[in-house]
Amino acid sequence: MGAGHVLGNLVNRDDAVRLSRKLRQGQVKRITGKLRVRGQERVLVRWAEADPSLEKVQWDEIPAVRRRWLTFGTEGEEVLFPGHMARTWLADRPGLRALSPGCGTGVWEIDWARLGVFENITGIDISPEQVERASQLAKDAGMDHVLSYRVADARQVLREEEKFDVVLVLQALHHFDHVEQTMELIARALRPGGLLVFDDYVGPSKYQWTKAQMRAANALLAELPAERRVQNDGRIKRRVQRPSLLSMRLDDPAEAAESAALMSSLRRHFTIEEEHSYGSILHLALQDIAHNFTADDLATAQVVEQCIAAEDQALARLGPNFVLAVCRPHDKPGTASPAGRTTAGESSAPPG
Repeated sequence: MGAGHVLGNLVNRDDAVRLSRKLRQGQVKRITGKLRVRGQERVLVRWAEADPSLEKVQWDEIPAVRRRWLTFGTEGEEVLFPGHMARTWLADRPGLRALSPGCGTGVWEIDWARLGVFENITGIDISPEQVERASQLAKDAGMDHVLSYRVADARQVLREEEKFDVVLVLQALHHFDHVEQTMELIARALRPGGLLVFDDYVGPSKYQWTKAQMRAANALLAELPAERRVQNDGRIKRRVQRPSLLSMRLDDPAEAAESAALMSSLRRHFTIEEEHSYGSILHLALQDIAHNFTADDLATAQVVEQCIAAEDQALARLGPNFVLAVCRPHDKPGTASPAGRTTAGESSAPPG
């Protein structure tokens, strides 16, 4: 890959490039500050700084990508995953109580609150700053009568709180360590008939992409016109980079902590009633450049279709890094499954 990996990618050449750039930008104090802060305190610092208003456009926000992998139903009646859940698995079950562990800024919970099937959704996060932002977003959206947030350790809440009808895992558990224990606690926290709704990153831990993923992602990137590879800072993205373990530890020790273990742990504790896989190389190739693919014009549509075709091939050959799933604890059978569901092993691509 030409990344200059050293000691099993503990550090790599990209670390030196980034360090040089940050030093030129006068970020010496920021760098030394990261070296002094470790463990969970580093995680808290990282999430205290996160501001949803400053987030970059993500690959799954590209309209065509959302339609291809995250939209369900027949033509003219397509809905995103929360809407699909509301009209299938959560239909005729008003007044549900849900828990969202590791809620972060709470942006995804707002979509679930708007479904009208939940009496309450409680978001839990260890970051006071994130909980404050989530509470304000809920108020701004007019959903604070459904959504509530508090600072707490999610595992402790799962141990102590009364049972829930639904646990929402919304891009959260890949930030957790002790995955096996957490899955067991979620299963115990669900009432009979309760469901785990799972939407998370399940790829290589610490984003240590395989060589095959890197080759495929870089091949796609090389095919894109230069104007589609312009990053927010104006630089041209020339290759996909595997982050070093040192950079992952300094930036956020919790990021993708045990993500590779999520699916095996999920299957040990839950029956997967419905499963949809997505995201193999596209999120790698389009990281930091996804804003170049959101326009509604023919040229953009053509290049996005090129990306989707490459992603389809990669999914079939390399497997997914993300999974949407509806799960039921092994020891808590519930009501009959809705007709027309997609189960693990069947085609997971939405119609269209």
